[in-house]
Order: sequence, then structure tokens, then C-alpha cells
Amino acid sequence: MKYDKLRVTVMQVSIVVPLYNEEDNVDNYELELFPIVDEVAERYRISIDFIFVDDGSKDRTLEKISSIATKRQNVVVLHHQKNRGMGAALKTGFAHTSADLIITMDADLTFRPEDIPVLLDAYFRERPECVAGSPYLQNGLMKEVAPMRLFFSKSVNFMYRMLLRQPITCVSPIFRLYRADTLKELDLESENFEINAEIISKYLISGYRVIEVPVELHKRRYGESKINIRREVLNNLKIMRKIVRTKYFHRPWRS
Repeated sequence: MKYDKLRVTVMQVSIVVPLYNEEDNVDNYELELFPIVDEVAERYRISIDFIFVDDGSKDRTLEKISSIATKRQNVVVLHHQKNRGMGAALKTGFAHTSADLIITMDADLTFRPEDIPVLLDAYFRERPECVAGSPYLQNGLMKEVAPMRLFFSKSVNFMYRMLLRQPITCVSPIFRLYRADTLKELDLESENFEINAEIISKYLISGYRVIEVPVELHKRRYGESKINIRREVLNNLKIMRKIVRTKYFHRPWRS
């Protein structure tokens, strides 16, 4: 693919990663994250930095990622004194970047950095306000996901499509690229996992262009998942109610 000249000198990308008790995953960044992203930056001739937000970790996550930051100029570490939630961590990261594009990723790399070019290619090809990675666009992209969780996730996303009246297949995952100027226009309220659903819902309700690209979802290798199924059911019901309030009654997201 040929890349336009604008990208050569002015494109700045920030990768925002929320961290909470991820010391084992941080140990692998020197091998499984940074070299891959460095290669992507060179290939696309863009500047990429990392903004890690430690959300009050109780293990050695902050110590380890801070040690990495002393050796890499493109790594910024921010810290919450206490755990406030993924939404709070992402909003802290968004507030501390002046990049043109923002990519959000899980700390456990369940969406692999090797798929960042999938987001970038879609953006440079179509210039939407958001490129969202979705494992639902092709078969075989969720083979490591338990069948019951997969059934639950597909059912929930079907209901989101009906409420939003948009052909969106994946509302909750974090692996996305945003145009920073449009992301910062949103009045984001969520402090928890709900943040990703809030962002994409507000993009669609506002008429921004969102495109999805196929990416594989992998199983977490280190640490414990922060997802609780019972809590997720309740959270999704709350999110659906907020979508109805915002889209159909033009009321604030927060209840």
C-alpha cells in the first residue's frame, strides 16, 4: 500500500494503556509490545508514544512500568493513588496526550499489538473518526473464548445493534483507534468498563463515522481477568438504558 505524504512528518499517535495489577504482563512488554510498535512506527513513518495509567495497582506494576519509562523516551507513566476503574484511567490518559490519533489497548495484550496496522490501514484508507477492532467480523477470531461467554457477548451486541440502529458488531472491547480531536469533544462520564460502550455509542449518536475491522481476541496469559459475568450482565443492562436515554430522549449519559 502507498502512504500519503502527510503522514511522513506530522502524524503523532498515542497508545493509551490502563494498568491494574498487571506486573506479569508488564514483564513481557520489552519482548511482545515495544519492538512490534517500534517497527510499526518505522514502517508507517509516524511517531508513536505510550501513555500507561496505573490505576492504583497493589502489586509491582507501577514499579516495573516506571523502570521501563526511565529507559524509553516514548513511555509516559501516570498514576492513580487508588483504584478508580478503567474509564477513569483512560480519561486520565486522554487528558495527557496532544497526539493526532489515540489507540486504546488492554494491558494483557488480549488484542495483540501486531494488529495495530489493521487499525492504521483502515484509518489512512477511509479517514473515519473511529476504527474499532472486532472479533465478530470473521469466523475463527474468538476461538480461545469460552462458548458460554461467546454466546453471552454475541447476544448483548445484537441488542446494542438494535438500540443504536447501526450495523455495529462489537460495543465493549477496548482495541480501537480514535481521532483525538473528536474523542476530546465527547463529555465522557463513565469510570469503569462501561467507558468503551459509552464512547462508541456517543460517536454513533453524534453522527461520527465508525468503521470496524476484523481482529482476533486472544486468551489472557498472565494475571486474572477483571471481568465478572454477573456484574457484566447488570452493567450491560444499565448501558442499554443509558443508550435509550441519550439517543431517544436526549438526556445525559449519567443516570
